[in-house]
Amino acid sequence: GFLGPVIRAEVGDTIQVHLKNFATRPYTIHPHGVFYKKDSEGSLYPDMSPQDQKDGAVFPGRNYTYTWTVPEDHSPTDDDPNCLTWIYHSHIDAPRDIASGLIGPLLTCK
Repeated sequence: GFLGPVIRAEVGDTIQVHLKNFATRPYTIHPHGVFYKKDSEGSLYPDMSPQDQKDGAVFPGRNYTYTWTVPEDHSPTDDDPNCLTWIYHSHIDAPRDIASGLIGPLLTCK
């Protein structure tokens, strides 16, 4: 299948991703390789947090904005290429969602 769009950010950047769910089932966006707070992790699981789980599922017809940052300790080192390749994906039913193409590249760059 097709991958989602490339998201590229540099150290110190703040990334905002707006998800508008036009599908018939709930989805999320869960990133790897960046920093996020609880309300932007995009993972559905019972964790008993007070914010349990505004970002845990974006239902059909709804939208949600995720905010992620790229801190220095998540960036490429001097021995790495200019950008590190990570992924983002839906985390409602991760195996099914990823197999359906709900995955994309996330680049963190110097």
